[in-house]
Amino acid sequence: MIEINVNKTDISKLLKKFNNIKKFSTEETDKIFGYTASQISKRAKKDAPFKTGFLRSTINWGKDKNDNKIFVRAEAKYAPYLEYGTKYQKAQPYFYSNAKLEIKLMTNRILKLLRKQL
Repeated sequence: MIEINVNKTDISKLLKKFNNIKKFSTEETDKIFGYTASQISKRAKKDAPFKTGFLRSTINWGKDKNDNKIFVRAEAKYAPYLEYGTKYQKAQPYFYSNAKLEIKLMTNRILKLLRKQL
């Protein structure tokens, strides 16, 4: 036979922790996602190839009000050709490597905050 004994104070502590996690998921994630998007944009602008400055001026981030999604964009039509290269021009990555780095940092920030809540 297996028996588990749980007292009321343990249950109320557990429920309090669940409420903290629920608050975190709604309040903190918007802040963290926005901060991450701004950092991706900042790093991409810094690392973008510079000839006229147009590419850097088209890198931006924001929040889509309809879908409630956060985005980071490089809106210059030639942005993907610089990122990935072409048959005639080697790649000059500036966008996805920075996004990958910042997403990893964001994951670490979220895990740290979640551990704090528990």
